[in-house]
Amino acid sequence: MKKVILVFVLAGLSTFGFSQIEFGVKAGVSSFDLAARGIDFNQGKALYKLQFRNAEYGHHLGVYARATVLGVFLEPSLIFNSSRINYTLDEYSERGIFDKVLSERYFNMSIPVVAGIKLGLFRLYGGPVANIHLAKSSELWDIKGYSDKIKTATYGYQAGIGINVWKLRFDLGYEGNLSNFGDHIMIDGQRFDFDEKASRVLLTMAYKF
Repeated sequence: MKKVILVFVLAGLSTFGFSQIEFGVKAGVSSFDLAARGIDFNQGKALYKLQFRNAEYGHHLGVYARATVLGVFLEPSLIFNSSRINYTLDEYSERGIFDKVLSERYFNMSIPVVAGIKLGLFRLYGGPVANIHLAKSSELWDIKGYSDKIKTATYGYQAGIGINVWKLRFDLGYEGNLSNFGDHIMIDGQRFDFDEKASRVLLTMAYKF
């Protein structure tokens, strides 16, 4: 984590060679959706199916630095994220068919570094993002034989559009991930995933100091 913060600080310091510099805070909400096949597994004579059900709105809060030269800006950010994912676990056995809802809550630190240009009133931007895992709580531990192996960091990309109003910055962005959703799930020592990459839509408001 210290290395991550150091990278962010160095990125911010490097912006002092640019002609226009601003710093600020940002906060917002994110929406996550996934239409993917479920995870099927057997335990004894019972068949189980774990499916993505829905995700509650996530929240994010952090700081950013933006430097502009010749109409092009570079913006590294350090953002704390929290999100909640809900699953449905279906059981098919001799006893009948049963289902229950299980949830996971994630806490991550995102480090996007985007570049962009301003066209009229709007800003267009895009760039890579690293998501550093901080902590999680999970009800999937109720599944017999469940374990997880979460990656320290995952990587993806962000792109979006924004507008400036006085000292306020409004952004509508899209974030994609390079890893399949749920690839941390292990049952009886076998790794599973949902065969689709996670993505989310972010609505963010920032305030310039």
